Amino acid sequence: MHINFEIVKSALYFIAVLSVLVIAHEWGHFFVAKLFKMRVDDFSLFFGPRLLRLGKYNGTEYNIRSIPLGGFVKIAGMEPEDLTRGTTTLRSEGTGTFMIGLSEETLSSLQADQVSESVKDTVDRAVGEDGKLLDAGREDLKTLLTTPVNPEERRYIQAVLAADAYRPDPDGYNQKPIWQRASVIFAGPLMSLIFGYLIFCVMGFTTGLPELNNEHIAISELQPGMPAEQAGFKNGDWIYGIHGKTVEELAKERSDATRKTVTIFDVTLDEIHENMNIPIQVTVVRGKTPLTFMVTPAPGEDTILVDGKEKKVVQGHLGFAPDQVWSRSGVVEAVQRGNQIIYRQVTGIFESLTPSKVKDSLGGIITISRVIHEEGKRGPERVLFTAAILSVSLGILNLFPIPVLDGGHLVLLLWEWVRRRALTAREMASAQVFGLCVIGILFVLVMYNDIMHLPMFHH
Repeated sequence: MHINFEIVKSALYFIAVLSVLVIAHEWGHFFVAKLFKMRVDDFSLFFGPRLLRLGKYNGTEYNIRSIPLGGFVKIAGMEPEDLTRGTTTLRSEGTGTFMIGLSEETLSSLQADQVSESVKDTVDRAVGEDGKLLDAGREDLKTLLTTPVNPEERRYIQAVLAADAYRPDPDGYNQKPIWQRASVIFAGPLMSLIFGYLIFCVMGFTTGLPELNNEHIAISELQPGMPAEQAGFKNGDWIYGIHGKTVEELAKERSDATRKTVTIFDVTLDEIHENMNIPIQVTVVRGKTPLTFMVTPAPGEDTILVDGKEKKVVQGHLGFAPDQVWSRSGVVEAVQRGNQIIYRQVTGIFESLTPSKVKDSLGGIITISRVIHEEGKRGPERVLFTAAILSVSLGILNLFPIPVLDGGHLVLLLWEWVRRRALTAREMASAQVFGLCVIGILFVLVMYNDIMHLPMFHH
């Protein structure tokens, strides 16, 4: 059986990147929750059934699960069912009774058809919107027990009164002040941003970073047997001049001639494409040393846009992938470059969400895997740089005000603070359902956009 090792390597890169980003993000939630003495039951990498139990420490169980797509931290008191311990399901119509401490399991053995409407109505009136028994309601139920009721009705009433004794876990998320809960939620996106930023800074003085102010084209992914490799080009060289002129001079000449702005990137490729089978003099910089080569672009087929329509053309190729210029620097300069990159990354994310750009910039799991596959060909440092970009994106996008996302949780906490009253379990559940619907629609749109950007759909 033939194994495509490039595909296997890309899959491993993908899982590694996803795992590291999830651990960083969830660790932010975990650390602040522990800081505020909240009970954290589970810290799991991936989802699904448990594959490996790493152990239990300080009340938290650490696991690796079987579906390698993300991960989670389970903080006690965060879910609606943690607040209500379930809801009654005795009413066939209406919303049913929400009762703190009263679970569906408790009522599962009851025969609902044996409970009269008058008893159900009394229970409904006895329980407030916050899931707790009203003082008057408690007395009404105790009085009801002294009247003739059948065994199933008695069990029901007793279960409701017993649930009234339930006391929430003081270490639960929902029992902490709003500012502490908001801090726990915000810590995840914040840690994603910090993690991406730290990767940028460390890469600056180790593997190197793209030079943001250097618009020259660098040589990458040299193709065996093609003119660039045969002439002696090396990966990492960047093109300084062609025909004895700098690419800056060529760009200015073309800009003046066409009265349109021509970039260094465009003019460099144009000179290569237009000189098919014609020897050209190319000057590159290797490290800090300029080197000059005579090389002849070979014919190659490309697809270009002409009047908005795609057209096949044959033009000159040297046999490399255009890349940004990368370089290493000292620690102080690396931090400065890290600042510049994360600033551009954050502002770029918001710019890409404008109506005119969102379609081209929107990408999901398919786009991410494709980018990691392509960057993996250039080396692990490129995958690490991609991971930093994804970490920053994860931090920003998670702050969007959509329930289920961290930003949605923050909005719900803000609403709780404004109205000075905790959300009921019913309100929390409704918000989560709404958020899941929005996420579901976005997922479908992103997947469609991903698929339509695959090469097989470009004609």
